[in-house]
Amino acid sequence: FIPWKKLYHGYVMKEPAALHSVGQLLERYAIAKEQEECMVGMIRCVSAIHTSQNVNPSAVLRCLRSHHLFPKAATCITGKVPHFQSSTRPQAMWAIVTTMVLFSDGIRDIQTLMERLWRPSSTLSFVDVTETLYCIATLLYAMREADIAISNRIHYNIFYCLYLMENGSVTTEAEEETPASLCRQDLWSGNCPDIKLTHEQQRILNHKIERGQVVKIMAFAGTGKTSTLIKYAEKFAELNFLYVTFNKAVAERGKRVFPRNVACKTFHSLAFGSVGKRYKEKGKLNFSNLSAYSVSFLIQHRKGQSLFIRGKTVKETLQNFFASSDEEISEEHVPTWFKNTHGVRQLVTLEEKKINVQEANEIWYNMKKLDGDTEKNYKITCDGYLKLWQLSKPQLTGYDAIFVDEAQDCTPAIVDIVLSQSCGVILVGDPHQQIYTFRGAVNTLYMVPHTHIYYLTQSFRFGPEIAYVGATILDVCKRMRNKTLVGG
Repeated sequence: FIPWKKLYHGYVMKEPAALHSVGQLLERYAIAKEQEECMVGMIRCVSAIHTSQNVNPSAVLRCLRSHHLFPKAATCITGKVPHFQSSTRPQAMWAIVTTMVLFSDGIRDIQTLMERLWRPSSTLSFVDVTETLYCIATLLYAMREADIAISNRIHYNIFYCLYLMENGSVTTEAEEETPASLCRQDLWSGNCPDIKLTHEQQRILNHKIERGQVVKIMAFAGTGKTSTLIKYAEKFAELNFLYVTFNKAVAERGKRVFPRNVACKTFHSLAFGSVGKRYKEKGKLNFSNLSAYSVSFLIQHRKGQSLFIRGKTVKETLQNFFASSDEEISEEHVPTWFKNTHGVRQLVTLEEKKINVQEANEIWYNMKKLDGDTEKNYKITCDGYLKLWQLSKPQLTGYDAIFVDEAQDCTPAIVDIVLSQSCGVILVGDPHQQIYTFRGAVNTLYMVPHTHIYYLTQSFRFGPEIAYVGATILDVCKRMRNKTLVGG
């Protein structure tokens, strides 16, 4: 029924059958890097597409004449493939459509083309148009995969228009006031009672989280991940959720916008309530981060080494341990490199690693002691009591599911806490916006196994032009082609 649409998505997902079919098409129509007339081969391939019997090619061409690219496309066809000139043959119609697509400068050109083709007088059906566009998109995508020099802008133009056509927004209707609906009222939904959800967002709302499930939501920038979680909590008002994030300001905002069945916390606030407050009561809490200067006062002087430089490597060893899911400090936590007093990078020797581990263990031991000397620099840091909380194997009871925001910046310690819970887990984030690797964060959205995965690719933060630039950067720099950023 829709073979080209299926073939396109199969090819993007690199399904063997789709790769084989498209490869055969490229070979049959001489669409290859070495062929000078490969674009003509593409036009011939699209022109051979099946067309409904009741289509009148002459009527279609009359509808296209008002498009500003039609004269240019018609002239090109006359010069390159003159046997397609007959206006009574479907091949001529599709040849001109394909050429107009190749000449398009932006989204608007494709949208105008689709509008002309869907006019009642054109006699084309919805499937005729979409299948042809999917055919062109498939060939353009395959040509880029084959390193044929062609701008990805053309494929993006088609993809964008097809995406918006097929993924129109779904309005959530206002409901009568009931005990359940009252639970859903909050500042955010009160201002926007009729939120228009994309089909991607609606798919997420159609999934009811269950115990033991790990759901990933891979969300590009500005795609409405927070609003999706809000509507999710509203829909399942009978469930209790815990929304956890790294930033206190984000958690405070969450308290204002999420419905009442969602508790909003930071990971450190959870750890503080369980562990950190005991150290604060004893005057053993250091709200600042470890510094090489303070650590240098806690280690012994060794011949031939600068105390400050060793203090820095010991500090980094402790930080790496705090971020890890490991139970003990080991040589794996010691940095591989250090800079000497002349600023030259040097490898940390095995002997130095053992010394670093020994000194880091001594500091960690004294940090953990609640009855230790508060005048010394052995006060525990925020990451330190978070580590202690992780090692205690905490169970977050009273929740049916946990929302983990900005999951791409989770440390292994946090991942260990989250995945050890018996309730459902929903990891939300953008794997391309990881900014806390310097603190030991790992890209959880790639590394953690999941039971279900969903994508949010339509951004409401910018339009198609900026989205195209973003999609191109992801394509060129990260070879990200299976999911494409779309501007709202």
